[in-house]
Amino acid sequence: MSSQTKQKIYAILWILLIVLVCLPLVRNWRQKRAVESEISDFKKEISSKEVDNKKLRDTISYFQSDSSLEETARLNLGLKKPGENVAVIKEELGTSSGLLPETKAESNYLKWFKYFFK
Repeated sequence: MSSQTKQKIYAILWILLIVLVCLPLVRNWRQKRAVESEISDFKKEISSKEVDNKKLRDTISYFQSDSSLEETARLNLGLKKPGENVAVIKEELGTSSGLLPETKAESNYLKWFKYFFK
C-alpha cells in the first residue's frame, strides 16, 4: 500500500470516529433543548397558577369578611341599618311602557326584498 492510500484510510477513519462521537452529542443537545423548553412552559404555568391562586385567596378573604356578609344580607335579605330608608323598585312584567315602537311580524322573503330593493 502506498502512503497516499494509507492517509486516505486514516482520514476516513478519523471522519467516521468524529461522526460517531458527534451523533450522541447532537442527540443529547436536542433532548436538553426540549427539556429546557418544557421547564420554561411549566414555569409560565406555575406563575399563572400563582396569580389565579392569589385572586382566589383574595376572594375567599373578602367572602369571610364582615363587609361581604353585610352586603349579602342587604341584597338578599333586605337588611337595613337603623335610620336608613330602603326604596324598592318593582319591575312591571308583560306590557312595554311604550318606549319602543311595536314592530309587526314580516315574512322572511319580504325582509329580503326590502333589504335588496329599498
